[in-house]
Amino acid sequence: MKCNNVLLVFILGLLSLNTACTEKPQAVKNLDEIRPKSESKQRIKQYTEAKDTLLPYLKEYNQDSVLLEIQRISLLEQNHFINRFQPLKKSAFLLQQSDSTENIEHFAWEFKDSVATKNAFYNWLDIEKSSKILSSKSLSKLYFVALITEKHIDFFYSNKKMDVPKLMRYVKFNRNTDIYKYIIIQKRNSKALWYQFADEKLNLIPSK
Repeated sequence: MKCNNVLLVFILGLLSLNTACTEKPQAVKNLDEIRPKSESKQRIKQYTEAKDTLLPYLKEYNQDSVLLEIQRISLLEQNHFINRFQPLKKSAFLLQQSDSTENIEHFAWEFKDSVATKNAFYNWLDIEKSSKILSSKSLSKLYFVALITEKHIDFFYSNKKMDVPKLMRYVKFNRNTDIYKYIIIQKRNSKALWYQFADEKLNLIPSK
């Protein structure tokens, strides 16, 4: 009996050794398949596409007749109150000037006619800002410039004083008009000042 047990153990040992020797080695895993793939190329591609898409807008700010000297332009999330009044077009850009000392937020809307423009602007004043036409109530914590033409509303915000004549030239040449229905210029946390534009001059309108 003992001999049979020894023989059985010996046979099982040979079988185990044979299996271990004949088993195929596992394929070596490719580390490139394991490690997370770099997204750098994809990000560069996306940045390039965005840059190319915004290039025409960048040229509008830097054309010879405007000279805002914007170095970089990027999209802003568009959450403005005026969006709810169904503009034909809307845009929101963050503008970085060439000296990198001033960033400007530019929100713009185009409407089908002067009635739609006034409706959006008046509602923004009344509902969003609890203000009214020619009121000196502050409309922003930032430096603020509003340029309203017959079919366009352009709002500019910045932490620092902006070059208003250049902003007006931007509107003039890109909206094809130099007739402004309303012009508001406000320093940070200050009163809103309303102006008329005539004979190439800004004329302050007494506030109500």
